[in-house]
Amino acid sequence: MNPNSQNYNATVVAVTEFSAGLRTIHIRPDAPVERFESGQYVTLGLEGATPRAGACIEEGRQTDLSKMVLRAYSIASPGDRTDELEFFVAHVPGGSMTPRVWALEAGDRIQLGKRFVGNFTIARACTKKILMVGTGTGIAPFIAFARDAARHPDMRYCLLHGATHRRELGYYGELHALGNSLPNFTYVPAISRPHMDPTWAGQTGRLTVYFEDGAKLLKEQTGFELDPQTLDVYLCGSPGMVRDISAVLAPLGYEKWSSTVHGSLHIEEYWKDKE
Repeated sequence: MNPNSQNYNATVVAVTEFSAGLRTIHIRPDAPVERFESGQYVTLGLEGATPRAGACIEEGRQTDLSKMVLRAYSIASPGDRTDELEFFVAHVPGGSMTPRVWALEAGDRIQLGKRFVGNFTIARACTKKILMVGTGTGIAPFIAFARDAARHPDMRYCLLHGATHRRELGYYGELHALGNSLPNFTYVPAISRPHMDPTWAGQTGRLTVYFEDGAKLLKEQTGFELDPQTLDVYLCGSPGMVRDISAVLAPLGYEKWSSTVHGSLHIEEYWKDKE
């Protein structure tokens, strides 16, 4: 890795590891960046010659070592924090980008894209109630939302956070603390494999359990009811979760937000090109 490469315009200042396959990288831009909207994403880049690390297998698609490897990542830090950006990343063994991210340490260099983009933001909400449903690193934009919640006391936020076991619930400690301290933010974590964590006392099963039987459990634990006129739903995570919950919401009148249809269902296609 060439620290003096002109391809790079930011420095890794810290790496926070949650598990062998989950970590956050903290990046400081060389020059000030403009404020962005919480929930947006930006491109990160590393030279193809950067070594791959972690439990790797052969790349799914061969990388040209003379070119940059570029991928878009949602930003976990809120939009008003422009001096240092956070990215919640999962290691993909056969990927081109994330194994190279795993080789990074504090002081290493990286490319930060110039444009912050995306419509997966609170500004697109149609109501004052926000239900966020996220799995894995799909909670990245929701971390930014949660950190912003204190600045929007007129809105109510709830995050349903799903993972296989507790070690995969990245940011669990911070989100749990925010749920206890903020009157307008509720945090509900759930794990799908409780046999791997016998001390877990929270909700178990897939997040779809909150949307069964007329979303009875959702109402009991959060007070939220599924109604596109009073509740916006934001989905980000595994394609299966997004597909299953979208299927429940459609008959209730939820329409996906777009530039032409300002619906109450917001979906971030997070699993595309994250490797």
